Amino acid sequence: MNTAIFYVKEIKRMLFHSFEIINARFSGNEYCNACGFNGKRKYKNVLWTELISEWELDENWTGWFNEREGSYCVNCYSSLRTNQLAAALLKGFELLTGINERNLKDACRISKLNDLKIAEINSAGTIHKFLEKIQGLYYSEYGSKMPKVRSENLEKLSYKDSFFDLVITSETLEHVPDFNKALSEILRVLKPGGMHIFTIPVIWNRTSTKVRAKLENGSIVHLFPPSYHGAPQDNFDDYLVFSEFGEDVVEVVKRAGFEVELMRDENNKALVTFLTRKASV
Repeated sequence: MNTAIFYVKEIKRMLFHSFEIINARFSGNEYCNACGFNGKRKYKNVLWTELISEWELDENWTGWFNEREGSYCVNCYSSLRTNQLAAALLKGFELLTGINERNLKDACRISKLNDLKIAEINSAGTIHKFLEKIQGLYYSEYGSKMPKVRSENLEKLSYKDSFFDLVITSETLEHVPDFNKALSEILRVLKPGGMHIFTIPVIWNRTSTKVRAKLENGSIVHLFPPSYHGAPQDNFDDYLVFSEFGEDVVEVVKRAGFEVELMRDENNKALVTFLTRKASV
């Protein structure tokens, strides 16, 4: 692309974004726990027909999941799910360090957080740029080829026992072949009293988790038609859904050794964040 054309397009994009921010600020007062912006959120549908069919979602659950992922802050682009995850992390930071901040952007600038060891296992999306300000952050991506980003497998983490104060996963555990093994590994690397704060898609009106696929002798066996997250055209292996969670997931996490607290939204049944903790003893 011609350099001049690129810069013209970039300037237009920045001007449009600035207009969106100004318009949102004067149109509403929805607070973003991620960046601290106060203004009207934007919305777009994000679920596609095939995914809705694979999940067998009714109209209500389709709407709740669309809002969970498609309602976003115009300033930092954090979805409602990420906004709630930011709120859960703020609560976790307060429990672990005593700091009390209203938004994640400001909290991550506080030097006291540098005393924590935090694992962000796969990017937590739009809030990664805030988390990376913390000196004790260990960021990884599954299968990373980037020199400065380590690759970690949740079923076999390379970290030593009782190493982290906090582990963060966001929309990751449904893509792990052995969910219980991943929970065991996270518990192992957490210090006593350490926390695992995470989001997963859960269809809460279903009593049981559906195992869509499993790994046998190194090969993927599909028990139901393959379902992928990410985007309709992105059928990458690491987007494949192994577990389609139902409400029994809470008891599974408890049996793995975690104390469990759920942060719920009173208006959206799909909007739930897990705050879990390893026993202090």
